[in-house]
Amino acid sequence: MIYVYQIILLLTLLKSIVLVRKFSLSSQNYLFVYLLITFLIELSSWIIILIKKDWSCQYTAYCVFCIVFFWFYYARSFQKKLRKKVHLTSVLITVGFLFLSFFSKEDLGSIAIIVLPIFYIMFSLFWFYQKVALPSKSKITNDPYFWISTGLLLWSCFFIFRVIPRDFFNIEDKPFLELLREFLYAINCIMYLLFFKALIEYETISKNLKK
Repeated sequence: MIYVYQIILLLTLLKSIVLVRKFSLSSQNYLFVYLLITFLIELSSWIIILIKKDWSCQYTAYCVFCIVFFWFYYARSFQKKLRKKVHLTSVLITVGFLFLSFFSKEDLGSIAIIVLPIFYIMFSLFWFYQKVALPSKSKITNDPYFWISTGLLLWSCFFIFRVIPRDFFNIEDKPFLELLREFLYAINCIMYLLFFKALIEYETISKNLKK
């Protein structure tokens, strides 16, 4: 399943590159940057495994990057009042987990992995709330944010279930932990297929603007 995931990620990145060349980087709200960094992280992880090193700092940096990227990604879509609420909530979550890290035995990397899906869920739910509170005439499925938010929400809910009890399952039920890992690759596939759909919607919007 991991190879299927990597192929889908690569195809999504290639689609993003095509859109950058046809239109501009901003035409897809800079999603290309996220996809490129994600692909490079996956590539570096594969190289680290090949050279048999036990490095994980790249994942901590990647979690921070993802939080910052989607913070700005969603900020562009929120109304001014809601944007302030999102920024305030984000700051409170960040401060809370930084405070927790001083008293926790977990390292910063482990905490970052838990914080990431919480931010994803928050961004997605705020977007869905705004969409319901301020409905538009166009179909919600024509909005690239719908596909991105759905993908992030799906991934985050499963990832929390996968990562929080991992130490328990690593001791009590390793086969089940391996099964969860394979399921996570399947969820990754679905998420990036949804991202691919979002890129198609970005392409449609860009074409309509050129008419």
